[in-house]
Amino acid sequence: MGDGFSTFTVDMDKYIVIVKNVPAYICDQCGDTCYSHETARFLEEIVYAVTEPVSTEITVVSYTERVA
Repeated sequence: MGDGFSTFTVDMDKYIVIVKNVPAYICDQCGDTCYSHETARFLEEIVYAVTEPVSTEITVVSYTERVA
């Protein structure tokens, strides 16, 4: 596993949320992506914060901009 960045996508039935530049552990052999508990918790916060005033079917957010 190596450190890297990934794109996290979640389908919330009526809309899709894409979070770019997410810190992740990526398998060097198969490319499987894993997130730390802290990152997973923050992704959850981002998804629910973005989905409350949904005005579009697809929303794209940068993880690094949300951290700043």
